[in-house]
Amino acid sequence: MKYEALFRPMRIGTVELKNRISMAPMGLSGLVTSEGGFTPRGVEYFVERARNDVGLLITGCAKVEQLVEPFVMPSQPDPMYNPAHFIQTAIEMNERIHAYGSKIFLQMTFGFGRVVHPGTATRQPVSPSRIGNFWDDSITCRELATEEVDYLIEQFAKAALVARESGFDGIEVHAVHEGYLLDQFTMELFNQRTDKYGGSFENRMRAPVDLLKRTKEVAGADFPVMVRFGLKSYMKAFHQGILPGEEAVDIGRDVPEGIEIARVLEDAGYDAFNADGGVYDSWYWAHPPMYMHEGCYLHLTEKLKEVVKVPVISAGKLGDPAVAERAIIEGRADGVSLGRP
Repeated sequence: MKYEALFRPMRIGTVELKNRISMAPMGLSGLVTSEGGFTPRGVEYFVERARNDVGLLITGCAKVEQLVEPFVMPSQPDPMYNPAHFIQTAIEMNERIHAYGSKIFLQMTFGFGRVVHPGTATRQPVSPSRIGNFWDDSITCRELATEEVDYLIEQFAKAALVARESGFDGIEVHAVHEGYLLDQFTMELFNQRTDKYGGSFENRMRAPVDLLKRTKEVAGADFPVMVRFGLKSYMKAFHQGILPGEEAVDIGRDVPEGIEIARVLEDAGYDAFNADGGVYDSWYWAHPPMYMHEGCYLHLTEKLKEVVKVPVISAGKLGDPAVAERAIIEGRADGVSLGRP
């Protein structure tokens, strides 16, 4: 078989995938109902990919609450907005996907924080500490109260259980990547808190670790949880990214700290990494344009694979099957995630 390595099975926790090809999580505009479920068009969108033999489908991010960081609806799926409606729309979709031998993970977001678009948020944006909104510096994100962070963790865990009851095979945590809310908690640049969720490295890692712990308690220890993870932020200043080949100090997260974070996340029990690089401030790294080189994150995922034993899926310009297969054969990634061309 041509590209035999791409079509070998792989496991994420208790789930076996029929091949190494994943559909990357992408936005779900127009595919979501006003009650946070999937429209018929949204169902067909995912079923069509399963029909064409994608091993793992990863949805775009779902909200888990509308109290702390409410969004205009419909914008994202939300298992907690109307759980009965969500289950009703998702379970049919997932049964049809399973009929083709594919698996599906629901990507669920802890929140957007400073990078939420003002047109999406219906209240003042939030973040670990007071900081300007990425899109509009005149808007200041308010600091989350400790009790609100606890609430987000609890809602996330409950939403994971709804996802399991809806037939999803696992979830992907959105995200310790791209500078979203959970990522902001891990970065000293954005996290100046003095409570249990800030200060020391251990405290800055508490949110993603406690989130996983509580999710496994509520949804089941055998329910796979993958994390979307950015090893390096490529950020030299606010709204300024480090260009490919440019020498500059990364003020967000550089590779050595990323490696330490990965070790903590694996020790906590995350079942896999879906890895990339970049944040909103380095947009072309987080969303590689057509002129970015193929396999643009492989230099990061190979470093990740040196220190973790769980599977590492690489995103980033891997649409050429020869490039993708070579990455797997050379041990630079265990699987590939394909989204935009």
